[in-house]
Amino acid sequence: MRPYLLVPLALVSSPALADHLGPSGAGSGSGLAVIAPDTLDAGHGGIGFRLLYTRTEQRTDAELDTLAAQGIGAHNTDYNLNGSAGIAYGITHQLTVSAEVPYVRRENLREGSITGTERLGNVAGIGDITLLAKYRLTGEEGVRFAVIGGIKMPTGSTHQLDPEGEQLETEHQPGTGSWDPVVGVSAAAKWGAVQLAVSALYQFSGMGAQQTRLGNRLQGGVSLSHHFGPVEAEHHRDGEDEHGHDHHDGAAGAKHDSWDAFVELGGEWEGRQQIARSIEDASGGSWVYAAIGVHFASAAGWSAGAAVALPVWQDIRASHPDNRYRVMLSLGRAF
Repeated sequence: MRPYLLVPLALVSSPALADHLGPSGAGSGSGLAVIAPDTLDAGHGGIGFRLLYTRTEQRTDAELDTLAAQGIGAHNTDYNLNGSAGIAYGITHQLTVSAEVPYVRRENLREGSITGTERLGNVAGIGDITLLAKYRLTGEEGVRFAVIGGIKMPTGSTHQLDPEGEQLETEHQPGTGSWDPVVGVSAAAKWGAVQLAVSALYQFSGMGAQQTRLGNRLQGGVSLSHHFGPVEAEHHRDGEDEHGHDHHDGAAGAKHDSWDAFVELGGEWEGRQQIARSIEDASGGSWVYAAIGVHFASAAGWSAGAAVALPVWQDIRASHPDNRYRVMLSLGRAF
């Protein structure tokens, strides 16, 4: 298994607009949100942990209350913290499956009101589990392609209450209560130690708790990464030849510590949410960000990563605040 495949299992960022984790990629990554088309070797896998910290622009109580007077249910948090634990496994050399369990925390959630800003407290809990499969359509040389498909299941909590004992709106809950199909594509090309990768994932939001349908989501981008360390042969890794037969002579199975650095231009779009039959015009929006990060993979199978993203353009509607920055930390272990 190539070292750069052992980096975090889930490198797709959480959506900037809604308060839930977006679809996740597993087994490989080329950036913060870009998923490479590479798959894990048959019988190999890994576990990983990811932490995403999003700092939003801060709006005053007066600004929130002014929006409420206009019929817009605007809210703010001090920050959003999304953690996740994931596992990926190579069914064949072409097919990798994964599962991710998220943890959601929103610090100091508050919402505007015509009678004064409502303090909704801290919201924390287990979110919705995502199952994904990535199938590589090409070989490991030249331009590589993969297709991605899966489902987000309604496993998270949808019954948390505010300090007054009222049930929080679905967009503020750790879970959504909906079944959401996910589809995506990925492509990449390598020139020695340099790789260019592009990917996109689209999530179809179903009807969830409290008759709420959150907006559909699209996320993706382009990433340029550089591998620092020995470049392993494409068809001779982990002591196997191109036919999968073992050969342990020489240095074919040798493993080394290595680093990957990347820059990425990514983006996220989210459609408007619907409550009952009413579409909220002030919800949804989009943003484009630039990110830089590093991945480390040890010869023993451990990996770690870090990245920071800054907005270069955003058009987020009034119900949600703009983003100031995002930080990602991750840790993985191959098996």
